[in-house]
Amino acid sequence: MLWTIQTMEAWDAIRTRGSLRGNRCQTEKAFRSAYDWMTRQMRQRIGPPPTRDSKPIWAWYQWRGDRQRKPDLRFGGHLERGQKGVRVEFAVEDSRVLLSDFDLWHFALNYWYLPTSEADGDVFERKLAAEGQSFFTTEPLPIERYHRAIEASWNRIFDLDFLGEGITSPRKQKCLQACLWEVFLADVTDVTEFTAR
Repeated sequence: MLWTIQTMEAWDAIRTRGSLRGNRCQTEKAFRSAYDWMTRQMRQRIGPPPTRDSKPIWAWYQWRGDRQRKPDLRFGGHLERGQKGVRVEFAVEDSRVLLSDFDLWHFALNYWYLPTSEADGDVFERKLAAEGQSFFTTEPLPIERYHRAIEASWNRIFDLDFLGEGITSPRKQKCLQACLWEVFLADVTDVTEFTAR
């Protein structure tokens, strides 16, 4: 079972068109390069999108670990405060979904190197500093090998058992997000309306 939080307008679109697809216009400009990277990963790992310009639909597999998989609508942050929305529960084949560690996804969003350990991170940052570079101040890095190393490090978000010497939690405690190309009305098993807090 998966859950996606959507606006009422998006839910109306699902009911009218029979499916929901992601939209690049809804992506914050500062995060577009990370979302484009995720889109490329989805193409490689779960196959091509239904249309050339399709973008990911975001959902939850584990909202707060395996004990609270379904997002709790009493919490804030699901949508803008006061906005009406829906929590859509749906079921799809595993082959349609790419799971990743939500907390580690922030390394991609912020263009940070995702180390295997604190020592690995320190070594990488020292190499950059020796060449007058920092991923904290420059995005993307102009030296291609370092840019590729940063993007390659993000692949660790897909290893749901990755711990990285205390960098993240064990799998059962992780917040796990799901990306897929499309949610069909026929996939939906339950819908709960709410007003965002």
